[in-house]
Amino acid sequence: MNIPAEVDRTIYVDVSVWIALLSNEATSPVLKSWLESETGVLLTSRWSVVELSSALSIKVRRMEFPQEQALALAGRFDALVSAQVRLVPVASADYDHAAAMCRNAGSGLRAGDALHLAVASRARASHLITLDKNMTLNAVKMGFQIVQIE
Repeated sequence: MNIPAEVDRTIYVDVSVWIALLSNEATSPVLKSWLESETGVLLTSRWSVVELSSALSIKVRRMEFPQEQALALAGRFDALVSAQVRLVPVASADYDHAAAMCRNAGSGLRAGDALHLAVASRARASHLITLDKNMTLNAVKMGFQIVQIE
């Protein structure tokens, strides 16, 4: 993956942020404002597509919104990624890295979050944005700068 030299920051965007951006959650307005003003290169993994689809289906099953809305939100995600985000494939080495992180019980990492961190690390992201506090703690330990939203 080639990142132009003049880019100050590459930001890995966790799926928790995508879900909040697309649905009507408390953090949605501030995240939308952040996204509109962000000038860094945005990255997310192909794993985000799977996690987002799962999360939207869970919301449908919980009757938070109808299936049609979930499909529309998934379409908005696809369009957003196509227009503004570099979609990073998951490599075999990412699974190994994620597994190694999960073996440290003290990290508290779930498999999906560890996989996000492994992909972000391999993609050489300088920053990470997530709404997950445990993922934030682990990302800081790995040397990522955290994008703070206010």
